[in-house]
Amino acid sequence: MVDKQPDNSIEAEFQVKSFLQDTLREVMAVLKVECGSLFLFDVKTKELVLDSFYNSHHIPVKGIKFQIGEGVSGKVIANKTPVLVKDIDRDIRFGKNGFKHYQTKSFISVPLNSPDGVLGVINLADKASGEPFTEQDLEYAASLVQYAGVIAYNLYLSEKLKREKEALDKQKAMLEKYASVGKLAAGVVHEINNPLDGIIRFTNMLLTQVENNSVTREYLLEIKKGLTRIENTTKSLLQFSHQVNHGNFRARSYVDVQTSIEESLNVFAQRLRDNVNLITNFSPRKIKVLDIGVAHIFINIVKNALDAMPAGGKLVITTDLKDSNLLVTFKDTGVGIPPEVKDKIFEAFFTTKKMNEGTGLGLSICREIINRYDGVIEVDSVPGLGSIFRVTIPKKFIEHA
Repeated sequence: MVDKQPDNSIEAEFQVKSFLQDTLREVMAVLKVECGSLFLFDVKTKELVLDSFYNSHHIPVKGIKFQIGEGVSGKVIANKTPVLVKDIDRDIRFGKNGFKHYQTKSFISVPLNSPDGVLGVINLADKASGEPFTEQDLEYAASLVQYAGVIAYNLYLSEKLKREKEALDKQKAMLEKYASVGKLAAGVVHEINNPLDGIIRFTNMLLTQVENNSVTREYLLEIKKGLTRIENTTKSLLQFSHQVNHGNFRARSYVDVQTSIEESLNVFAQRLRDNVNLITNFSPRKIKVLDIGVAHIFINIVKNALDAMPAGGKLVITTDLKDSNLLVTFKDTGVGIPPEVKDKIFEAFFTTKKMNEGTGLGLSICREIINRYDGVIEVDSVPGLGSIFRVTIPKKFIEHA
């Protein structure tokens, strides 16, 4: 069961391992056994890996691994049958194989199974009485380990479901938050835009009436700067509201990914020419994706990358088909994202930029669009070295994928 599940199941696997270690100790105590080991099955390498080893003589045993069919434990897994050896010297099925850490010649090896498959092996040796194990000992150990396998499986499922429920609850709360913000945004923007248009218009008129280099002109320019920020915020709010409250576009059309990225780059042509080394590694295949706002994702990620490199740097954009899914990678050499804020960058209105440089809605909109694609947006970042944004869109949204 080692490394069998994805990262979101690590806690569940830890709980299962702890339970199986307790099971081993319990069986040892009931049968009055002085030596016992727990091997867990690694699905990736197809090996039995020693997880726990207990013995009364405190002999250190580490790093032992067996392939299926190798050694006693490997044979037990291969045959799916418990083994009782009363005297290793006389048992023709097995060689002694250097069992120097055993004090007696008798041992038990029991496969640890679950409804989902093999989990590992529990080995018992060295009865405190010095006598060989009996058939009754084997039957008891096999029954207890069998029940333990079922309990471990149910424990794993319970822990996994608990983690998934927590993740779903968190996602639900976030979606409800977005929906509320989206509905509120539409109403607020409508009320703001009408007077805002008039104020901006009159401010521009006043600027044509005042002298250059006058204090009044400086004040008016500061007013215009603030009004422009309000205007940009209302535009972002409208985009956010549209993405949250409108799930589908009326026309089902596909857009070429390379063309969409190039058009997004054209928006920042001057900044790219000034001090950024742009490298594009486009897939030789023509990739077309259903247009549910994919250009908005590209524009926002490129903008963030450029904002992270105020003194210049390198931006590498790569497109590829991986397992027929679209993978677009943006790698910059900017300031990076501190670990303490990395999990917050997709939240609405969260920004690390100065007050007049960002609204905190760009990446929120990106994630909302990605959710419409049933896709994934991932971030790796090292402060001082840069960031990598990976956008994955499933093949069902790609034309002829």
